[in-house]
Amino acid sequence: MIVVAKQFRRIGWFLATHLFTGFLTFLAMYGVANIGLVLPVTPFEMLLLYSWILTLFILPIQAGIQIWSLLRFEPTPFLLVYYFQYDTTTNLPHRFLDPVESRIGLITIILLLIGGIVAWPIYSFYGAFLLLVRFGPLLFTLEFVILFIQGLAVGVAALFATYFILASLAILILQWRRKRL
Repeated sequence: MIVVAKQFRRIGWFLATHLFTGFLTFLAMYGVANIGLVLPVTPFEMLLLYSWILTLFILPIQAGIQIWSLLRFEPTPFLLVYYFQYDTTTNLPHRFLDPVESRIGLITIILLLIGGIVAWPIYSFYGAFLLLVRFGPLLFTLEFVILFIQGLAVGVAALFATYFILASLAILILQWRRKRL
């Protein structure tokens, strides 16, 4: 009975981490992809461009780590809080995210510390705001799903989608290669 309860808790934690991080990554990517809809982007908005670039770099890392964790059937680390959960004297549970042992970990911690920890939640909030404003009460219907898929097919630039997919796959390949060595 206790073993079954532990398995349900483990499955629940697995699903919760993947759904939560996937949802926040999706909202942030939606906000990043649609930045020009509400806010006009001009060359003088360097702070907006800086946060956009940070978010654009950190989200594929999170997506790649999430896909890797999904393939291994383990809970996904959420990068916004991952490095702040552990003491500096202890080893991190995921070696590929350790900044001392891995370049991915080093790049991730640098991106988070130079502003990604603030930019990512801002773009997630912005993406949620855009979804609510654009679709309102349709958000929780089947019609929304159809409209959204059509909008993704037409509205998202192929170059942007290709970047996100290739960057996420690069993280997967680097982790797989590191795991084999």
